[in-house]
Amino acid sequence: MISEAAARALARAPTAKLPQSLEPQLATLASKPPASGEWRYEIKFDGYRLLARIERGKCRLFTRNGHDWTEKIQSLARAVAELGFKSAWLDCEAVVMGKNGKPSFNALQNAFDSAGTEAIQLFVFDLPWFNGKNLTELPLRLRREILKEELERPHSDRIRTAEAFDVPGSSILETACQMGLEGVIAKRQDAPYVSRRSETWLKLKCRLRQEFVIGGFTDRTSASRQIGSLLLGVYDDDGALGSVGSVGTGFNSTDASTLWKKLVALETKRSPFVAAHAPSKGRWSKRATGSERWVKPELVAEVRFGEWTPDGYIRHASFDALREDKEPSSIRRESPALTQASRAAKRASGIKVSHGERVIDASTGLTKLDLVLYYERIAEHILPHLKRRPVALVRGPSGIAGALFFQKHADRIGIQDLEELDASLWPGHKSLLSIPSTQALVSAAQLNVIEFHTWNITVDHHEQPDRVIFDLDPGKGVTWSLLQEAATLTRGFLEQLGLQSWLKTSGGKGLHVVVPLAPKADYETVAAFSKAVVQHIAKTVPSRFVDKSGGANRVGKIFIDYLRNSHGATTASAFSARARPGLGVSMPVSWEQLDSLTGGAQWTIQNAAPYLESRTTDPWAGYWKSKQTLTKARAAIEM
Repeated sequence: MISEAAARALARAPTAKLPQSLEPQLATLASKPPASGEWRYEIKFDGYRLLARIERGKCRLFTRNGHDWTEKIQSLARAVAELGFKSAWLDCEAVVMGKNGKPSFNALQNAFDSAGTEAIQLFVFDLPWFNGKNLTELPLRLRREILKEELERPHSDRIRTAEAFDVPGSSILETACQMGLEGVIAKRQDAPYVSRRSETWLKLKCRLRQEFVIGGFTDRTSASRQIGSLLLGVYDDDGALGSVGSVGTGFNSTDASTLWKKLVALETKRSPFVAAHAPSKGRWSKRATGSERWVKPELVAEVRFGEWTPDGYIRHASFDALREDKEPSSIRRESPALTQASRAAKRASGIKVSHGERVIDASTGLTKLDLVLYYERIAEHILPHLKRRPVALVRGPSGIAGALFFQKHADRIGIQDLEELDASLWPGHKSLLSIPSTQALVSAAQLNVIEFHTWNITVDHHEQPDRVIFDLDPGKGVTWSLLQEAATLTRGFLEQLGLQSWLKTSGGKGLHVVVPLAPKADYETVAAFSKAVVQHIAKTVPSRFVDKSGGANRVGKIFIDYLRNSHGATTASAFSARARPGLGVSMPVSWEQLDSLTGGAQWTIQNAAPYLESRTTDPWAGYWKSKQTLTKARAAIEM
């Protein structure tokens, strides 16, 4: 049986017509496993990626590029159809096991060439559509739970679930390499399914391996009508084919003859490589002593190799097979997704990051540079919540375990592009601060700012708040499920008052329920209203809620903090990191996501940016358009 959370998520998933086509989610090559976050690992199969579309008892199998391969493997399509799904898209890998019990790409290709497709097995690892429901927005862990439940029912032994391992990434990668496997795929369990390459799926390889376009060949000197080597290339972003060297091993005489026949049929007089990247003498395998023969770049070879040279050529290469499922024009050089630190070379938005290597969170090993680069990467998301709004900064020069400083005024802090607001916003005090740009945001992080807290006003309406915030703060002994229920109850009561609310995680233990307002009522009115709401909820459900702060008052209960709505009070901004172990992030989410959330710190500075980049819709799109007032709500609550 699937869990209650998965059952609820499945019931609430949008009903939609099964699409005729589906582009697969693709993994990004990474140099090492992710350091932290909710990741699981799957074996990287040495096979063909297939997508299975099931509708009305029939199955069609498509390659990653949308080519229909149903006729090539009819028996496998029938086996998938017999699963009994009403409709579905399954994401899978077609594999043939070699004599050693490991996936063998050569054996797979031979199965196609010899029409021995009965040996092909299908490992299913994702379920983006199921029985009339679009599951793409569900977290991967719930999609897999539903998939595993369905595939536990009796079916052909040719259809198997790809196992996901909850173990340290370095450990499983080492084991996979020792077993002679290709590598592993790391998948973030809280991520949706997206039809593009994404950093929520990472591929970790035991040895460098990728596809290359064949641009030419040489003859084997010891045998006629056989290739000696293949001349390889990759396309750049401008569509130019550049040479990367050659491969002269990995094929036997039969393979060499077969390749020779295919390539001779494509032979042309002109080199397909651009002049700037054309092969030069000495670049080819020592076994290839004949002259180069050029071909139309229509074939793709999968090749293993030892390394890339500094000038962009491969070394110690070995041919695996031709790839019929890859379009030549799509072939690019694969480079590991370097850490943000490596990519930035200790710079962010032109700002040099001093002591970027300093660890600021010992529980994860995350550094100051990790934090700076997180803010640079998500600037477009956080800045609308910071611009033209007073902010308070939480600084941690020694990391989260050291002393933290709360700063509301400039005091020669040295943040580039920082905006000092008009002193009239808070008479009798120094000027407040605002973060107007990416430059200011990144500069603040470079100067050890971890958290960004904001007032409930903007400079344009500095006496009239434009939101009410209810901070659900759980006491000792309150479970996460009770907090989720509390958020639903709070939302329901606000709806009875005629107010729409939006949800975000706190980045810590709790949740924030946010009510946007047209800036009309003054601070005193807004603060009094928020207090009345909390008092009413606590009086109505005293077993769950209290209206008094302090740990002793809320053991086993939830305090809905209304004090954040008074003048001068602040709340951690949406997308702000939190100075707590794990460096959680306050993440705006939809109410539909509430049941699938695992905690207030589900997102961190490590997984928040990839999540945002993979997200297909903005759950807070309507927040900015809301023009609610408190007039009717205050009357309804009898203030």
